[in-house]
Amino acid sequence: PAYLDPNLQPSELATGVNFASGGAGYDPLTSKLGVAISMSGQLDLFKDYIVKLKGVVGEDRAKFIIGNSLFLVVLGSNDISNTYYLSRLRQVQYDFPTYSDLLVNSAYNFYQRTMAGGIERKCVQEYNDAAVFFNNKLSIGIDSFKQNFPSCRIAYMDVYNPLLDIIAIKWETEGVVAQAK
Repeated sequence: PAYLDPNLQPSELATGVNFASGGAGYDPLTSKLGVAISMSGQLDLFKDYIVKLKGVVGEDRAKFIIGNSLFLVVLGSNDISNTYYLSRLRQVQYDFPTYSDLLVNSAYNFYQRTMAGGIERKCVQEYNDAAVFFNNKLSIGIDSFKQNFPSCRIAYMDVYNPLLDIIAIKWETEGVVAQAK
């Protein structure tokens, strides 16, 4: 459930909540244009969540929950499509290479602040294996479906394995590990 849902029950804090705000971006202007909660604001909500979670389940259990949680951050497309190209507000100030530098710096600061908040990340092999297994079965199922219904057009694109490769190659083999110190 959404963290800001007025009907959120305290017991739901232990099973995970969503801080996302549609229209947000790395660029603070993107969130303003999209009338969204900024990334900084979402991190403040996360800090508030940790305090509430500790109150519900206790310090040790809260650390366990946070340490074993999945954190997904999907950003950047609103910045590029809406703030840079559609509104053109940033085009007046920056050429695209310079704007992309601003986004990268904002992302770096966001992740640095996230890590300072105590989030330690590592891969859970069982989860990765399950996702790969499912994606393989889904691909086979789609191929079978297309044979049975040749007039139907379905496209399957595997975005998980390339992401997994990036993580394995860049972070695990090069020894770059994101963790709070």
